[in-house]
Amino acid sequence: MRCKQCTSSFEITDADRAFLKKLSPIIGGKTFDIPEPTLCPDCRRQRRLALRNERSLYRRNCDLCNKSFISIFPAEAPFPVYCSDCWWSDNWDPLKYGQDFDFSRPFAEQFHELNMKVPKSGTLIYRCENCEYNSLQGLSRNTYMSPGSYRMEDCLYMRKGQYCKDCVDCLICDHCELVYESLNSKNCYNANYLIQCNNVSESEYMAYCDSCKNCFMCSDLRQKEYCIKNKQYSKEEYEKKITELKKQPPSELMKEFLAFIKTLPKRSATLVNTENCVGDRLYDCKNVFHGFDCFNCEDCRYVYDLAEGKDMMDVDILDKQNELCYECGTGGDQNVRDLFCFCPVYSQDTMYCYCVWQCQYMFGCNSISKKFSHCILNKQYSKEEYEKLVPQIIDHMKKTGEWGENLPVSLSLHTYNESLANDYYPLTKEEALKKGFKWKAIEEKTPDVTKKIPASQLPDDIESVPDDVLDWAIECEETGRLFRIQPQELKFYRKKSLPIPHLHPDVRHHKRLKLQNPNKLYARQCASCQAPIQTTYAPDRPEKMLCEKCYLETVY
Repeated sequence: MRCKQCTSSFEITDADRAFLKKLSPIIGGKTFDIPEPTLCPDCRRQRRLALRNERSLYRRNCDLCNKSFISIFPAEAPFPVYCSDCWWSDNWDPLKYGQDFDFSRPFAEQFHELNMKVPKSGTLIYRCENCEYNSLQGLSRNTYMSPGSYRMEDCLYMRKGQYCKDCVDCLICDHCELVYESLNSKNCYNANYLIQCNNVSESEYMAYCDSCKNCFMCSDLRQKEYCIKNKQYSKEEYEKKITELKKQPPSELMKEFLAFIKTLPKRSATLVNTENCVGDRLYDCKNVFHGFDCFNCEDCRYVYDLAEGKDMMDVDILDKQNELCYECGTGGDQNVRDLFCFCPVYSQDTMYCYCVWQCQYMFGCNSISKKFSHCILNKQYSKEEYEKLVPQIIDHMKKTGEWGENLPVSLSLHTYNESLANDYYPLTKEEALKKGFKWKAIEEKTPDVTKKIPASQLPDDIESVPDDVLDWAIECEETGRLFRIQPQELKFYRKKSLPIPHLHPDVRHHKRLKLQNPNKLYARQCASCQAPIQTTYAPDRPEKMLCEKCYLETVY
């Protein structure tokens, strides 16, 4: 097949077709086959991520209570936007906006009309305390700018964290505490600058290590202590050398660290306790093909950032106990048979819906936070009426070419440069517009502060940083953008004796993203036994790649 968006060729396998057959909905006893995708896996994912805004936040007033609050939608949004308290309340009825289906017009056109009428949740925050500056977050407290996270406490500038406490500047970390500038790490304590580590504590500049303590600038180690650059030292020697090494600025140490880890053989893919899996960073999975950052998943294809998923294809960022979903993104727990949806939570048998919670048998519905069933375009029907009308709508969508395609990018409520898609598939304004995405100029607001200072003039020692640094606008060394230090953040740096960062939070975020290999697989050979391997390391990279067997022989 040739992708109708990027024109690259891609394969639709018999396994893909079997999945589409398994996921095809049954309505009133009749199966409605899902057609083969017309976009390649990357373009399908890009389309899903373009619906999700994590980091572009705006201050505006709630359109119901008029309270000022932080929102992922600006004040000029063409639809009503409610604060979390109002959106979750009983003070409005989502079915009030229901409309009849018009068989003379395309579905997307009618869904867009509904989209412009129904109130949206400004942040999609669920049961959080003191987490105003966040989006897509649940069950957290005292957490700042940490989207897509849940069960967090006292954390700042994280993405996709869970069960973390006192962590700053991290990406996809789980059950970590007092961790700084790290990614893809789990069960770590009081550690800094980690890349894909597990059970690491009291350590810094560590990559692909497991069960290590008091180590510095190491890679691919197991159950070690007092090591520097993978060399064993006594406790006394280690502490003496560390004191000298830490006199260098973190930027220089990071440069040395990244150069060092390239010199060591690398595991072709992190597949921990898996069976018949292809991808990277997969844990406790079975029969997962082209999966990344997934836990406890079975029988899934083209999936990313999942926990406890089964029988799913083309899905991003869903939480626990989801099953039989296709072309869905940004959802919560316990969704079953959801197709072409954005942000379903505790919902079943939903199709072409935006943000539906605790619903079942819904088609083309929008922003419903209460238990409803058998609705079409937010209009209530009986079970019999629903099962009669939905097949007619699907037949109509087949004629318009809409059935089997996800919601078009033109329906995104965010511009491309606001969306998560721009993190993983960065485009220029011209490229985005050419592909049909929206774009807007995002204005930088000058902080209201008493002093502006270039980052290069910050004290090197955190003990020399005065309390009124909280009132300074710091000029990023790379971009010149201004940023401020948060009180909770300053407390963290002092607690861990870390210097004030010299880069804007967005710059730090994108540097972490670049440390993570892209979700793309290459066919290579093991450098030791020449066995074929699938890896996210491109063939032109300098690292020596090993199959699982040969890699384990080197680290144990």
